[in-house]
Amino acid sequence: MHPRVVLGLLAVMAACSGERASAGSPLDRPPPGSHFKLKDTAHAKAPTFKSGQPIVGTTYFYWYDVYTGAHLRNPDGSDALTTHPPESAMADLSYKSPDWHYSQLRDMAEAGLDFFMPVFWGVPGQYDGWSFAGLPPLVQAHDRMQAEHNEDSTVPLPPPIGLFYDTSTLQVNVLPDGRRNVRIDLTTPEGREWFYATIRDFFSMIPPRKWARIDGRPIIFLYAAGFAEKTDDRLFDDARQRFRRDFATDFFLVRHVDWPGRADAWYRWGGALGLTLGDVAAGLGPGYDHSAVPGRQALVVPRRGGAFYREQWERLLRMQPSRRPWIVHVETWNEWHEGTDVARSRDWGVRYLEMTARYARLFRGGTRVLPEGPYVNAEMVKWSAQSTGGLTLRPSGGDGHWEIATLDGRRCVTTVPGPDSGVPRFLYFDVDDSFMFDQIDSVAELNVVLRDDANDCDAIRVDYDNGDPAAGVFDGAFRPTRDIPLGKTGAWRMISVHLPDVRFCNRTNGADFRIAAVRGKQKLTVAEVMVRRLPGKLMPPASQPASM
Repeated sequence: MHPRVVLGLLAVMAACSGERASAGSPLDRPPPGSHFKLKDTAHAKAPTFKSGQPIVGTTYFYWYDVYTGAHLRNPDGSDALTTHPPESAMADLSYKSPDWHYSQLRDMAEAGLDFFMPVFWGVPGQYDGWSFAGLPPLVQAHDRMQAEHNEDSTVPLPPPIGLFYDTSTLQVNVLPDGRRNVRIDLTTPEGREWFYATIRDFFSMIPPRKWARIDGRPIIFLYAAGFAEKTDDRLFDDARQRFRRDFATDFFLVRHVDWPGRADAWYRWGGALGLTLGDVAAGLGPGYDHSAVPGRQALVVPRRGGAFYREQWERLLRMQPSRRPWIVHVETWNEWHEGTDVARSRDWGVRYLEMTARYARLFRGGTRVLPEGPYVNAEMVKWSAQSTGGLTLRPSGGDGHWEIATLDGRRCVTTVPGPDSGVPRFLYFDVDDSFMFDQIDSVAELNVVLRDDANDCDAIRVDYDNGDPAAGVFDGAFRPTRDIPLGKTGAWRMISVHLPDVRFCNRTNGADFRIAAVRGKQKLTVAEVMVRRLPGKLMPPASQPASM
């Protein structure tokens, strides 16, 4: 589901069947399920998780159908999958099959998952699509597993069901009034109704006692905002009011980071590429490989036989239990197109089920994994354009483009503009986790050897991952120092900066800190960067620059 080319094509196909939609609002049609217009009694004694309780969930892709080849074969008949379900499952692998859903629920329980979220692609009014047709068999399988548990307590309970709202459905649609190829504008009354109808339709088909809840409220993960034509900060409040009216409760909303508006938590998609950290929701996965998807630019993050998955879990578990995210989103259960699956498979057997169960148990138990590596007892880590020792400059890209240069016989890097660069420009650095990672009340000294040339760059600033959520955006992931002005000597000099309350959990766009080229031409030239531990926790935010 990154970057969703396949779903974009399917959105067009789904839209073309939308001429059957009735005129008027999508809310004019009754929802497809019977669990609607609920009363408070529907939620009495419903099982629920509590805020702050460590829980692990996953996204469940149920769009596969062996009988038609949907999502198993490409239009030309070639294999559509990068990794594959086991041969034993292929005879009846279908969203229409209660037996297939049942096998997935049993495996999720074996993997220690607390909840799962069907990836819902239900377009309002198009109730014959797979997103709707697959939910009754899923509920039937859930009922079967629940009944078996009631008869035999050694049979695990089926994990409860949340909603993953795949907002790529907002891209291309046929509206009830007949307009075609419409991208939904969520700032309009019609757009708000469309958004809410998707949520309403899903929960109308899931019995309320099966809902995955936090503090009594059903869990909704919301995919990226960019698929909508427009959105604003009033959308969620509108949806909440409608949901309370129709379902007699509020929902627990986990928004993707790019949405405006009031939510209960936020997260970042992309955990299969590496650990992502939101305020209370972390994402992680086994790697990524969409080689089987036609039309994609190659992107592969190797699994390395399970080592990549283990490293992401252990990085999360190295965080302080008191302040690490308490929701883990395993990305994904079975997205076989992109090779992000942890489900039982032909390629990996039950390896990832067993790993997930082990790490989920450690996570729920509040275990902290101690750091390991070559810099555990080091006093300093260092980067230079010639070598690295526990400190790494992130690859050029995004808003951190740079190129290698040589000035005065000295190897260095210089910030350069990129096609997607904004202002200012940045150099991003990773501190080795074995040196400093989520230590409480830690202080570091950052030394930067740079070209002192205000003609190229007026000043520098350091934004770093710190432990005070109020000290920077995204819960302290970008705590800024003051701007430190440069002179016009053209000489090499060292600037020292004290960084109080460093956290260094890779939350600064995947790095631990970045050096900003501020104003002027934003051309910053750097030869060396060093990070040193300092004792104590009370340090000034930035020291005076020193000449070199």
